[in-house]
Amino acid sequence: MASLLDLDPRWRALMHPEGPYGGLIDIGFDHPSDWPHEPRGDQPFVKAGDDQLASELCRLDDARYLCATLALPVRGAEEVLMIALWVEVPHPVFYAYLDLLNGGAVPESTLATLANDLSPVAAQDSPVTLEFGDGTQRPLATLDGLPDLSLDQLLDLYEASGTLARSALKPS
Repeated sequence: MASLLDLDPRWRALMHPEGPYGGLIDIGFDHPSDWPHEPRGDQPFVKAGDDQLASELCRLDDARYLCATLALPVRGAEEVLMIALWVEVPHPVFYAYLDLLNGGAVPESTLATLANDLSPVAAQDSPVTLEFGDGTQRPLATLDGLPDLSLDQLLDLYEASGTLARSALKPS
């Protein structure tokens, strides 16, 4: 049986270990999509009035955000696409996570809201479940109803996020 590497040249360009990309390209967001101020970039912290943005926490007006990881299996691949994204959480969850970072107890799993646009896979404001595991790693977000990504969904997501243009994978 032929593999996807044999069947689709876009897949081969992206996934071949000796190709220009060497596999899936993870996606990361510096801030929630609604953040109206300058990106954090290389700075450890950005403060604009009462709004604050750090690598794992964000306060914007009355909203509270945590950085989380979303792991999406890709159909036909052994690798998983990893996305570092932001989720809006209720205030008690935000402050429980802040306590965890200072040695406190691990927060309970909670519902949260996606704070980055992952179109066409998931829109900003989509519900996610947030798990804190044993508290030693970034929280893990789960999107309901998305068991895996097709190659076309992956390429659409790459293009929409500015990670990689479809034209970069056209055969030469």
